[in-house]
Amino acid sequence: MRRLIAILSGTAIAASTVALAVPASAAETVPGGGASFPQPFLQACLSDFNASQKNFTVSYQSTGSGTGKKNFTSGQFVFAQTDSKYSGGEPTFGWEYIPNIGGAVAFPINLTNAKTKRSLGSSIQLKQTTLAKIMGGQITSWRDPEILKDNPRIASAIPNEKITVVYRSDASGTSNNTLQYLNAWAPTIFSKVQDDFGTAFPGGKPPASSLSGKGNPAVLSNVAATPGAIGYVDFGDAKGYPSARIQNAMGEFVAPSSASAGKNLANQTNVGSNGLITLDYKVKATGAYPVAIFSYGLARTDGKGPNGLGVRQFQDYVLAKCGPSKAASLGYVPVGGKVLAKARQLVQNIK
Repeated sequence: MRRLIAILSGTAIAASTVALAVPASAAETVPGGGASFPQPFLQACLSDFNASQKNFTVSYQSTGSGTGKKNFTSGQFVFAQTDSKYSGGEPTFGWEYIPNIGGAVAFPINLTNAKTKRSLGSSIQLKQTTLAKIMGGQITSWRDPEILKDNPRIASAIPNEKITVVYRSDASGTSNNTLQYLNAWAPTIFSKVQDDFGTAFPGGKPPASSLSGKGNPAVLSNVAATPGAIGYVDFGDAKGYPSARIQNAMGEFVAPSSASAGKNLANQTNVGSNGLITLDYKVKATGAYPVAIFSYGLARTDGKGPNGLGVRQFQDYVLAKCGPSKAASLGYVPVGGKVLAKARQLVQNIK
């Protein structure tokens, strides 16, 4: 008898859940959770996976990468998802990272043309160091000369609006990757790379004009509600909200998309034996969106955790079927090439 599905989905409301049904047998339930970055994609994968087989009911709670790693270590999650590596508190049992999906970090902007009232967010072009100065609170107005210089076509339409930086309040892999990017181009502004964005700001505290939200949906919600705001979220959660064009290492200003992020990630081949990929944030590829990342499944390899077979089948499904068929339409990038080959090899170690 086919098991019913339960999908737990963390959103802007803490600990909220989306329950599609109730599992019939807790013995065959495979609870997981973690990163909110890939949550829209994983939710679609879960729905199809659970409906297509009889043996396991896999669930996923979007808690943020920090909580995901912590709960995987403690055994609360049978598997987890993270966009960043452990910086401490690693499991004592056998485990590995599995790069299973990619995507872009978008920078949504709430800015309107004072005359036409139309959005300017998707027209704003930002150099790497300009973005760092904005996020670090050093540039505080949208009519700052540095911004106007790189936006000559729309300079006259940019309003004299105060900039409000919106950041993640929870331990987040999206924050970690955003900080990696900012650190790569402006290490004197953002010297720390960590899951906590709040203490990574220059001086260790957020700018006076800033807001925070728990989870990517909350960040986007705060941006949408605050004129002049800019934040950072996964492109899948941005849901078409106007986002900045970021300069890449070729000097091009590129908008976030599955295709432009894919051009970046196709050139990220430095994958380690444990599955972690060392990203080159200055990769030179025409048309590549520069802030693109991989997200990782965390799985046991020691055979002592519950339902290792279910975890292995689900991770294989994500890589072999769900990624190729659903990733692009949801705003993500399926894993390919050298990274995919390594990921498929790692899946076979799950016990």
